[in-house]
Amino acid sequence: MGRVFRPKKTAGALRGIVYAIVVCVCVGLVLFGLQDLGRTQEDEQARVAQDAIVKAAVQCYALESRYPESLAYLEDNYGLTLDREKYVYHYRVYGSNLMPEIEVFSYE
Repeated sequence: MGRVFRPKKTAGALRGIVYAIVVCVCVGLVLFGLQDLGRTQEDEQARVAQDAIVKAAVQCYALESRYPESLAYLEDNYGLTLDREKYVYHYRVYGSNLMPEIEVFSYE
């Protein structure tokens, strides 16, 4: 009689472990990618907020021949709306004829 080949049961268990590891790595990569996507979106929103401040400051300079002394001035006179719960705003004035230093940082 000929011998019948029967795979060992340990090979199936090993294959299952390898499959589980591959699935875990794939899930981890997807979760990492989603987290990075969220961070990129937050950075983009902060950049848009910064651009709005720059635009309002430039508009103020064009109309008044000076840059505003504070963000509050832009809020009161140029319709700028700031989300202080979501962002930290850095606004430093060096002179009425010099563009202020403007940065927006997300709390998250």
